[in-house]
Amino acid sequence: MADEIKDTPEGPEDKPEQTSREGVRPSTDPSAAEPLKTGEVGADVPEKAQPLPPEAGTVDPAAEAEARAKPELAPGDEVKTEAKVENALPGVEKPSKTPSVEGASDAGAEPPAATPPPRPAPPRAPATEKAAPPKAAPAAGHKPPPPAKKGPSITADITGDPFIDKIKQRFGGAVTETVATLGQQIIRVQKASYVELCRFLHDDEEASFDMCTDLTAIHWPERAGEEFDVVVLLYSVSKNRRLRVKTAVADAETCPSVAHIWTGADWMEREVYDMFGIRFDGHPDLRRILLPSDWPGHPLRKEYPIEYRDNEWTDKHIEYREIDYDTSLIDVKYAERR
Repeated sequence: MADEIKDTPEGPEDKPEQTSREGVRPSTDPSAAEPLKTGEVGADVPEKAQPLPPEAGTVDPAAEAEARAKPELAPGDEVKTEAKVENALPGVEKPSKTPSVEGASDAGAEPPAATPPPRPAPPRAPATEKAAPPKAAPAAGHKPPPPAKKGPSITADITGDPFIDKIKQRFGGAVTETVATLGQQIIRVQKASYVELCRFLHDDEEASFDMCTDLTAIHWPERAGEEFDVVVLLYSVSKNRRLRVKTAVADAETCPSVAHIWTGADWMEREVYDMFGIRFDGHPDLRRILLPSDWPGHPLRKEYPIEYRDNEWTDKHIEYREIDYDTSLIDVKYAERR
């Protein structure tokens, strides 16, 4: 009985049914594969299920469902996926990604695009010099070194100047000194010829010193009988020339005024009188110009004290009053401001 079953040939109806991917049973009738003719029923309806060729075999429905669940990959993503798979296989040589020229021409594929050249690096900013570290604060009680003393002024006698020679010839022994220092000419004259020389310098056409730029004094306590120097700074506008005239005056002596020669010397002589105490004969209005008329002493004298002190003028003109006030109110106002 078993032999009979074995030798019996299997018919088409005894073979296991094969299903396609779409789950449609393939037909064994050869006439079923022929397309419908135009005009027949169902000719315009496209076939949804395409039968698999016999050699494709059966398809697992679970694998088909998993393939459908995966998202479709873009063309660039497929290349990345292949690269990941190649890197994941150890010991397998990676095929060259650049196809040969012959293979590209045979397959009709385009040659790979040339890679763009690398971008040049941006220019670097020039290195700036590092700031010097701050200097350490001097220690407590440290005294800075005294400044270097200036050397003596280099003075030279004026020689070869026709104008200075003319003054010497006119005034003779009254001109005691003619020197130049730092490019400035200085003439020292005796007090008796002081006004006469100033008049000559103002009226002479060759001199034309028509401007008195300043008039001041210098105190020399160590010079007995010549404690002060009255200095007149002159300028010639037309000649563009400067000149200094000096004359010595003893303490408690008077000096002739030149305000009638240069009007601008009026207030300058008042300042000298206020600061040094030198009186000028012939001044039209000699009085103090910076300090009160009854101020004691003259501040630019060397013996005048530079520190503050109460003197008879403050005691006479300033009235001091003691005010009794509550200091707690000051603390409250200060706290409010903070």
